[in-house]
Amino acid sequence: MRLYSRTGVTALDDPEFGTFHANEDGGFDLPDEVSDRLHNFHQHGQPMWETDVERQRRLVMEELEKRKDPATLLSAVEQLVRAAQATTALTPPQPTIPVVPIELPATAVTPVAKETGTPDSGQTPASPDETPASPAPTEAPPAPAKRTSKRTSTKPTE
Repeated sequence: MRLYSRTGVTALDDPEFGTFHANEDGGFDLPDEVSDRLHNFHQHGQPMWETDVERQRRLVMEELEKRKDPATLLSAVEQLVRAAQATTALTPPQPTIPVVPIELPATAVTPVAKETGTPDSGQTPASPDETPASPAPTEAPPAPAKRTSKRTSTKPTE
């Protein structure tokens, strides 16, 4: 069974099973006989060793207690603000990239006559009378007349 020390132990010597060292997360992988014996040790009413489940429960409860205290919450927020300010202060400014305008080459466009939809000969009309007349603008239909009275009652009038 895996046990975690609540006293900061990093190595454990057992006369029967040998020496055990803490893993990276601080847990000890112990034989059941050793873990059962160690799990029962208490000091001043507090357990000296805890299982994975007990450890997770304790850590969650400690975190909840910290968040209930307004002073602790305020200090945590201040730390986050300072960290954000330090991060933005350390970030180098981004270099500006100059914008270079690109000129597109002029392409030859063949004009199209409006009347026929075929390529134009390039001749322009000699007088304004020869230009095609634009269609007359259409007027919007008149708005419907408003009712003179509104009935709010469903009773027939007498």
